[in-house]
Amino acid sequence: MKKITKYAAAVALLCGVSTAAMAQDNKEEFKPYWFAGVQGGVQTTFTNYNSLKMLTPQFALQVGRWFAPEFGARLHVMGYDQKGGIAEGQFGLDKQTYKFKACTADIDFLFNMSNILCPQRSCKDFNWILLAGFGSNYSWDYDEFKTLAYNNDFLSNHPAYHDQVCGTKHSTFNGRLGTAFEYDVTNSLSLNLELQANYKNDLYNLKTNDKNDWQAAAFIGVTFKIGKAKKAPAPVQEVEPVYETRVDTVWYDDTSYKTVEAEASLRRDIHFDIRKNDPISQQTVSEIVDFVKNNKDVKVTVTGYADKGTGNKRVNMKYSKKRAEALTDALVKAGVPADIITTEWKGDTVQPFADNDANRATITVASGIGEKKEKVVTKKYRLEEKKVRVN
Repeated sequence: MKKITKYAAAVALLCGVSTAAMAQDNKEEFKPYWFAGVQGGVQTTFTNYNSLKMLTPQFALQVGRWFAPEFGARLHVMGYDQKGGIAEGQFGLDKQTYKFKACTADIDFLFNMSNILCPQRSCKDFNWILLAGFGSNYSWDYDEFKTLAYNNDFLSNHPAYHDQVCGTKHSTFNGRLGTAFEYDVTNSLSLNLELQANYKNDLYNLKTNDKNDWQAAAFIGVTFKIGKAKKAPAPVQEVEPVYETRVDTVWYDDTSYKTVEAEASLRRDIHFDIRKNDPISQQTVSEIVDFVKNNKDVKVTVTGYADKGTGNKRVNMKYSKKRAEALTDALVKAGVPADIITTEWKGDTVQPFADNDANRATITVASGIGEKKEKVVTKKYRLEEKKVRVN
């Protein structure tokens, strides 16, 4: 009873540490969540026999809840094959082991030391956990030990074992201390390695050494977390920006225009009524005069025409001549030098227009050397200062 009291006091002390840690300001929002898991491993008992020869496989199930980032609790059930060992000469028997089945169910209190010691750590995927708990052992299937007991008059020599061997007493106290290392693979799945030391009643393996036994167990397992809040993103530290001034060379196209000589030409048509060589379009005359003034080495050709659909060749030649000469006289009178004008007439021998009546016309073509604006693109650069952030 004193040992149970001491054990409970130790658990209470750890709970006090956890409560104090939980009282600190924790900036990450926490939501309590359930968990369940399976484990597999080995165990051995430290008694009066070689512990390595007492190794047996173990399996475990657990279900629990984390109430705070630092504190949780679970129900942990482990068991499978167990071994007991008899030292040479003990109870008058030869050195040997015997098998039996045992199951341990504990209520464990969990303390996440990573969160207690470093609540503001940036990486929370890895957790170091201390655990302490108590519960009960239940043993059965002692056939090998019973065979030894009956065959060697064990019960006659040790009547205190009668109830244990005959199956009337199978449940004993268990106390536990341990540690676990847990790694979160995802927000809802983690891997764990767990080491335990279990304090057991001397009679849990049917024989007594006049002192209680210790059992060591090691497990690896997986844990499924139900309703765990997603991890908060790592806080972004604000960094005071640092700038430096840089001078960049910026290239650009500089566009300008220059005047260059170019061939220039102008065509103007005047249409007349039948057997007419007037009126002469003054707008046409003005446009030809302007062309002559604005260009160099100008030559002007005035050609008269008549339609083929009316008259005859002699009459049509006469009217085409009159039309060409009338326009030439108007141009000379308007200021066009006569020596740059060539006057021609074609009668109805040439029909420049598809429409018959449209061929009662003059066609004036002026050509010379003029000017035009030519685009010039030059690559230039300028230096520009700008501030660039360097952190």
